Amino acid sequence: MKKILHLFLWGFLTVWIAFLGGCRPNQHNQRPSGVDLALRAHVDNYNKAAFLNRYDDPSCAIHEAYCALELLHDSLPNYYDGLLRAYNNLAFGYYMLAEQDSAQAYIDSVLTLSESLSHPLFNKSNNITTPTPEKTATSSQKAPQPIRKSGAKNAEVEQLIAQLMRIRLLQRNCRIAESYQLLYDIDQSRVLKLDPNNYLYSYAQMEYFITSLTLNYHYRNSALASSSSTLLTPWTKQAMKELLEKVEETRPHLKCDYAEDMSLNYAMAHCYYRLASASNGDPKILAKAYDNLASTLRILAKPNQYSIYHLANVFQLQAFIVADTDIAPEMYYECCSQQLKLLDSLSWPLYPVDSLYLEGEYGLDMFRISTDLFFRTTDPYQHLGAVVAAAEYCLRIQDYDEAYRYYTLILNDTSWNDGIAPKFESMLYDGLIRMGYSDDPVDNANWYAREMELQNFIRENESADVMLQDRLDRAENRNKYYAVAIIATIPFLIILSILVLLLVNRSRRLRDEKTALQEAKRQDVERIANVETCLSVMRHDVNPFLSYLQNKKLSPEMRQEVLDQLLRTFANIKNWTNLSIPSGLQFQPSVFPLNEVFDSVAGSCARLDHDVDLIFYPTTLKIMGDRQLTEILLRNLVNNALQHTPEGKVTIYAELYDKDNRFVHIEVDDTGQGMDEETLENLFRADKKVSPTTDPDAPHGTGFGLILCKYIIKRHDDNTLRGCRIWAESELGKGSTFHFILAGSDNDGWTADPWREKQKKDNNKS
Repeated sequence: MKKILHLFLWGFLTVWIAFLGGCRPNQHNQRPSGVDLALRAHVDNYNKAAFLNRYDDPSCAIHEAYCALELLHDSLPNYYDGLLRAYNNLAFGYYMLAEQDSAQAYIDSVLTLSESLSHPLFNKSNNITTPTPEKTATSSQKAPQPIRKSGAKNAEVEQLIAQLMRIRLLQRNCRIAESYQLLYDIDQSRVLKLDPNNYLYSYAQMEYFITSLTLNYHYRNSALASSSSTLLTPWTKQAMKELLEKVEETRPHLKCDYAEDMSLNYAMAHCYYRLASASNGDPKILAKAYDNLASTLRILAKPNQYSIYHLANVFQLQAFIVADTDIAPEMYYECCSQQLKLLDSLSWPLYPVDSLYLEGEYGLDMFRISTDLFFRTTDPYQHLGAVVAAAEYCLRIQDYDEAYRYYTLILNDTSWNDGIAPKFESMLYDGLIRMGYSDDPVDNANWYAREMELQNFIRENESADVMLQDRLDRAENRNKYYAVAIIATIPFLIILSILVLLLVNRSRRLRDEKTALQEAKRQDVERIANVETCLSVMRHDVNPFLSYLQNKKLSPEMRQEVLDQLLRTFANIKNWTNLSIPSGLQFQPSVFPLNEVFDSVAGSCARLDHDVDLIFYPTTLKIMGDRQLTEILLRNLVNNALQHTPEGKVTIYAELYDKDNRFVHIEVDDTGQGMDEETLENLFRADKKVSPTTDPDAPHGTGFGLILCKYIIKRHDDNTLRGCRIWAESELGKGSTFHFILAGSDNDGWTADPWREKQKKDNNKS
């Protein structure tokens, strides 16, 4: 009770002293004179002009910001808001010119000055001071109190804007882990919510959203200059939807300027496009991407708001959408008919043609226009990015002459330099080598060496980002569920403790054996789940080297270097998979014709012996499940049958399951060596190594393929109609038959094959 009373009295005394101190005049917070106000208005006008020209004319923006600085240094050294705004304008202007050192210097100036302005003590000359022993010796001297400096009310938000600009520079340099750490720190703070009525806070909030969208779903997903969207995991898609919903909810309350609106439109349109592509071209999601692009076009159509930079962004994103292999072209033409008219009207002064709509080469035309528009700006980062995107698309459609033109354009461009965009630069050298741009071995050697240097730099930063994200996710989950988990587990822990005390002597050995068995099974499942990840990583890392080896112009020394690097890449696969978190094969259900799976497997099976006939009987049945996993399952079984059939045939047939017509029954029958009962019994067990034959010269595998088949069947059983299963029948020396059943869909009109009915009758007679 006494403690509560003391706290109450101490709080009351503190408030009263603060009130008395606030009533006294403060020499540091005097109101500015009329002359100062007029000069501040001039500074604000210079800064406003710099801000409005930041995208389309960064050189002009830099000039206006320097004019503001000159006036500040000469007449208003204490107007810190104007000084911080000028520094941030200079940082953005140099960022748009890709002069990273200058941009970083002014960002550091903002951060240093804003931190000094929050220091608790300032002397009369507005320099930072610290309390001396003489000042603190007397009891009558009050302790220093933090004060807000005159002319520095926006120090915190200007510091936030500078941090966001710093993140943008880090993004361009592929330092994603550092970028995400800074963004995470901003997200955890409450700076964005200090003064929502201030337009600078609206600007900072919009920059925060733009930075979050581009960092998470553009720079971190290897899709910088690709016209094809990378696959997104279910977790990533859900996180993207949540962030977009947050932006949609907050955006109506934010007001800044039309340029910032267009930048946010582009970031949101790009994310909606990525989300639509990862969702099989969902027209509803894709329509939102077009809505954001149309909003930008409507802004550009207004007087004095025409912007070549943002128009180039619209054309380039439309090129990505048109070129994306996961989005049907007709879907694009249906959704953007009105948008095409706006594009025609806005592009008429630059491209006076009746219409830009050319259905056959529309994607290539979009890349041509966007590249031309970006080269009308002064941003060398965009020059390089536009050329790489367009050239990559040309290589994909095998238009090598056009790709050659783009590469020549960027190689002759002196505005960009090493270090402004490692990913774009790496993709540039990769494309030059793949298409055989130069006949000079020295050029090829230099490009290859530089590309290897960039690849190592990018790979190191991506690995650091993976580890950081894993650490932050684990920390966030731990903080989020810690209290709930403790409360929820207390009763279970009490009950479990009582049971353990009663049964510890009788069940210790059994528990240890069970734990060991569970751990072994868990490791088997993790190894199986990690197979697809390993293959994906290997394909991603190995494909460039295979392309280089196909280049006949490479010197022998270069070819040996490529082979050495390829061997090192295989050695690094183990390290890469250790960074991955095994989460099992992703199940993506759909309804698909089984005959398409038959055709795909028939064209990809390993034919070790041409004396064996491989027969796929056509079918009209449809499966409800994961098509990719079904192909892996059937391919494993067919390859297994071919491997153990020295002569004869392998037959694949499908029919409705006779015990339940909701399922489809698939058989893989061979005339091979067959198996004995013991081998058949242990066939699908992960803890048993099977050998299908006693012949030491006969080919045999590790049995991993059949374990994977059983795992795939289990995934189908868990996610569709319960009842999916796999089994085998075999007789030593006469062959084997593998059966599996999957859920069917829309198979009501199916009729059995007459050949199959005859075969059944013959089998019954025999």
